[in-house]
Amino acid sequence: MKIQGRKCTLTVLKDNEFIPLPYSEETVRLTSKGYTLPSCIGRRNRLKRIETGKLIQGCFVTRLEYLCTKALFLLLFYNESSFDLYADRVFEKIIYKQVLIKGFELRGDNGEAFKLRFDLGGDDAWTESWPVVTPSLLWERKQTYFYDGHAVTADLKVLPLVYRFELTGEYAETSSYKIKLYFPLSDEHYPAKSKIEKLTLLLDQRDGVSLDLYDLEPEGEMVDINCADTVLCNQSFRITGPLVFNVRNEKEMLQIVL
Repeated sequence: MKIQGRKCTLTVLKDNEFIPLPYSEETVRLTSKGYTLPSCIGRRNRLKRIETGKLIQGCFVTRLEYLCTKALFLLLFYNESSFDLYADRVFEKIIYKQVLIKGFELRGDNGEAFKLRFDLGGDDAWTESWPVVTPSLLWERKQTYFYDGHAVTADLKVLPLVYRFELTGEYAETSSYKIKLYFPLSDEHYPAKSKIEKLTLLLDQRDGVSLDLYDLEPEGEMVDINCADTVLCNQSFRITGPLVFNVRNEKEMLQIVL
């Protein structure tokens, strides 16, 4: 993947396993934390900052592909466990140590590749240069998962079209998840105003990869309109039940419950 005209790579190291990622951008950086001492009144002393530690900030964005999708959802499952991030920016090779996931966003636009953003953090973190023995960590292009807006199921009913969705999660003292669905509002496609018990997002049909969301409560009411034309609208839902990542094919049967 070329970033700003250069070939860069981004790789996760978790449980002694390297996971190269296809990605479009990243803003990961090491910053300092501390406090500022005010200058004395009537003097020209500058403000002084006392550094108390280091922390990781930023995010990275990756596409969902065959080799990395399961590993990425396992990172969300073990969100309280840290990992290392190897960033090769050509002009520098740096390792971010003890990185934690603070949140994520899974986004799908009809006909385009799924995009997954990880918001990163980590107190008392540090960076290292790549050891000489570390090989070049190249990402190998494989099958990319594309979003089909005609393959979203709500309570066992296939919706005519959800042309975009945004699934977000935040990890603090407790975990919270939300999803926003974008769809045309018409007589043929009018969403139920009540709670959705199960919403299924198909990630890839051939590999049998899907995501089940349970107990979706709408944030606000849908407003009925008197219009002959189709109107584009969106609706946000709080996810009060589990998120289940599924892999069901001839070779593998797997569930990851968030």
